[in-house]
Amino acid sequence: MKKRQDSSRKKVVKTTAFIIATLFALSTAVPVSAAQAGCINTPALDNNHLVADKALGFGVKARAWQFEPGSDARDASLSSLGAKISVVSGNLRYITFGVLHQGIPREQNLKQLADSNPKTMASLNGDYFDSNGPWNAVVEEGQVTYSPPGQSGVIGLSRHKVVDARGYRSTGTLTIGTRKFNISGVNQLEPAATSLVVYRSNFIRPVTPKGQVTFQIKSGKIFKIYPAGAAISSKSGTVVQVKGYLAPIIAKMKAKTTVRISLPPIPKFEDRISADNVTSSGSISSKSNTLIFDSVNFANLSTTGATLFDSNFIGTTRAGRTTVRISPDALGNQIVRSVRSGIATKVDPGGYVLQARSSTSSLTASRFRVGDIVTVSKSFISESKSPFITAAGRGPRIVQGSKLVWVCALHNKEHRPRSAIGWNQDGQVWLITSSRGYDAFDFGYRQGGSTSSQMGEWLLSLGATDAVLLDGGGSTTMQINVPDVGSQRFDLPDVAWWRGLANAFSIESKN
Repeated sequence: MKKRQDSSRKKVVKTTAFIIATLFALSTAVPVSAAQAGCINTPALDNNHLVADKALGFGVKARAWQFEPGSDARDASLSSLGAKISVVSGNLRYITFGVLHQGIPREQNLKQLADSNPKTMASLNGDYFDSNGPWNAVVEEGQVTYSPPGQSGVIGLSRHKVVDARGYRSTGTLTIGTRKFNISGVNQLEPAATSLVVYRSNFIRPVTPKGQVTFQIKSGKIFKIYPAGAAISSKSGTVVQVKGYLAPIIAKMKAKTTVRISLPPIPKFEDRISADNVTSSGSISSKSNTLIFDSVNFANLSTTGATLFDSNFIGTTRAGRTTVRISPDALGNQIVRSVRSGIATKVDPGGYVLQARSSTSSLTASRFRVGDIVTVSKSFISESKSPFITAAGRGPRIVQGSKLVWVCALHNKEHRPRSAIGWNQDGQVWLITSSRGYDAFDFGYRQGGSTSSQMGEWLLSLGATDAVLLDGGGSTTMQINVPDVGSQRFDLPDVAWWRGLANAFSIESKN
């Protein structure tokens, strides 16, 4: 938990956002070699250090690599106290990605959060937080559950309308002669590390991404094979780009061999992981009055506008200048029950409390009348127009467009517990932590782990094209649910101490 003075929270959030944006701009403005200058060596996640490999469900695996304390870890450029890298991976074809919390600003440990949802297969600690709640917004079922005033950095599941030319996941079949291969995508901008992607003439870019093996199809036959891969135009024929274990097999195919492509209908929508910045944009409207609020369930109240509280808020709100209490009637309509000079109060079941703190919002709030039927909208604006279904706060990007964008020269190289999330366009998702790996008395200060750049390099090696950091240090925690065994901690032994968390991310079964 990061401690701050409540009165300075808004300033800190804006300053943090500016620093993150500046570092990101710097990291993308310099060559990759310069961006990685000064980074500590990243050891490979090899079989010699693999200590756990567990199946959590269809296509979901939990694996861990342990570098032992002493020379083993030190020689690998890791903390001499040891380092355990824990990874859970899955694909959005078979899983969904969620946010866990049990009220705001309540804190609970990750096991309690994970056990609250029976569909949870794995979970990872979430956002930075303080006594007011998370530092950044929470979105659930397309609506804001929590939001401080101002802009928030979030990561979550978004539902996009599929544009054929920009690519999508697929389950089609490619037949070369008598051999059949599964197609993983169509027109994808950033294919996964293991993939077979078909590019058609409507592909949005002048040339396709380069695979390990490339071949071009004309008139239903292989026209040309590029055994070392090539980025070529798809305008004169269908192009197939192959990466991973299929590449050496397809490299042996012969020109003029008959090729057949079978694809299911193009889906209307596709769920993806997105990282974006969002701002709360909610309103309460009656026939004669509309008030815009700029925060939701934020305990300290917005100083620039109004704060809406709903049943997710645990406890008693603080008092604004004007307090409006709203609750449902027998028909389900939301009715204004009272409009008073600011008072601290609890939220009625199924209802809302509005606390207007600024003079302008207080004047508007005072114009509501008892008995008014109101409509409440808890919407948000996302900077890159990401249509989030569910999302929660994140830290800075460490990987973007298959490149490490963490500028090591601008950060310390301390080995500490870290948490991160990686993903790619194929729908693959990785939850990852680095920790000491062993329980130890550490005076409440987690030790061991890795650098942030090492987290990014590991995710790149696993196949991620994008990744963000989360809260780390004592907050770093990973929980898994092993079939026929049950819920267990994965980053450290179960006996290790737990830090209270404001929220968490989860990989969940779709069924």
